[in-house]
Amino acid sequence: MRGIQTATVLVIAILAMTGCGRDGASARPGEPAATAYTPPMLNGRQLYTGPHRTPKGMKGLTIVGYNYTDTYIDSFRVNGAGGGNLEVSTPTAGGGKGTCCAPVRADMPLPAPVEITWTRDIRRGPWCKQTVLLEGPVREPANYFEVHFYQDGRIEVSISDFPSPPRVRVPRHNPDMRYAEGNVNNDEKLSECTHGRP
Repeated sequence: MRGIQTATVLVIAILAMTGCGRDGASARPGEPAATAYTPPMLNGRQLYTGPHRTPKGMKGLTIVGYNYTDTYIDSFRVNGAGGGNLEVSTPTAGGGKGTCCAPVRADMPLPAPVEITWTRDIRRGPWCKQTVLLEGPVREPANYFEVHFYQDGRIEVSISDFPSPPRVRVPRHNPDMRYAEGNVNNDEKLSECTHGRP
């Protein structure tokens, strides 16, 4: 019992000497007082940074993918940030889980170009690339960066407060395919596709 009391007193003494308050700010003499954290903004709207660090001046939004195409997407990226894999969507779900994070400049003017790269088979490729415009409006609070892959080869991106429901509600045959046979792949219709890593 005496050992526990001694340890408790020691921890309290160390905290008092280092000047750690509830906000973790330093109270050393001669140093300026710590300022309160201000969340980054995008076009006047507060952005959610999440638990991961992003480069100074950048904001990390959770990436959410929607796969309205006929087949599975093995990997996709937003300006180089990994978005994970995407099953084909269902009438109620987009096909993938959220990943962190899409790097967005806190003061980025809209509309802004965004590069989306993806592959349907990470071992054999090809990797495809399409540059699309992020146009807005930005929903407040801005938490998610949505990427919508359409059957005709188009890709649309948006920023939302919460993942939106699928924009296209089509049934799927299984998690990998929209239909049992006759799947259409329009990746090369509007995009640049090459074998090997992007």
